[in-house]
Amino acid sequence: MLLSPKALKTKLGAMRFYWLMIALLVLVGYLGIRWGNHQYEYQARQIEALEQSLANVTAENNKLTKSLNILGVELEVERLASQQMQGSLTQSMQKQAEIRRELSFYQKVMAPEMQEQGVVVDSLDIEATNSPGYFRFALVMMQKDKRKDLVQGQAQVVIHGSKDGTPSQLVLTDLMGDDSKPLGFRFRYFEVLEGVFQLPEGFIPQRLEVDCSLTKPKKGELKRSFEWLLSVSETAELNS
Repeated sequence: MLLSPKALKTKLGAMRFYWLMIALLVLVGYLGIRWGNHQYEYQARQIEALEQSLANVTAENNKLTKSLNILGVELEVERLASQQMQGSLTQSMQKQAEIRRELSFYQKVMAPEMQEQGVVVDSLDIEATNSPGYFRFALVMMQKDKRKDLVQGQAQVVIHGSKDGTPSQLVLTDLMGDDSKPLGFRFRYFEVLEGVFQLPEGFIPQRLEVDCSLTKPKKGELKRSFEWLLSVSETAELNS
């Protein structure tokens, strides 16, 4: 049975009661200090462990960051080297193709005995310009006979394609605007007919037909067909 402080004071006496209270207060204070020190040391150890973990993570992160930076530099160097190599290879292939075309062209002009005889439509090149919807053409005609007579006549180029899903065709000279004029030719060896034309919006070209009407050295007709080599997406983009 627990005694009240007043009863305990009466039983022990005032002096003993006060000494007991003082002893209890000292004991509680001592235990409180010990408990506080224990909690402080525990928290200090926890903080030290967390700081060490943070230091380890930071060091590992710095190490990984350094490795990633080095790897990034190596990849960028490899990418630039690959890009440069690819560019060099592309230029080399383009140069070789250009040399082969030039060699074939001059071989046809200077050594016609190696080719079929007569007047021929050698090539028709189409390339996009920097202006949307505008294209540049170059029609090359040459004479392959050993005897170089004067060749004269007119050429017509018809562009076959579709518009809004319906087959359609256009005459190239009608698309040349103010520069529109008949594609007349007059040469002994070869001639390049050049110009710029604009495709109407929505027209998708597919094929080009060249029809030449010869008046010299004798009357006749000469025809040849060419595929539209520019991609549909490129043509659509430039013709938007």
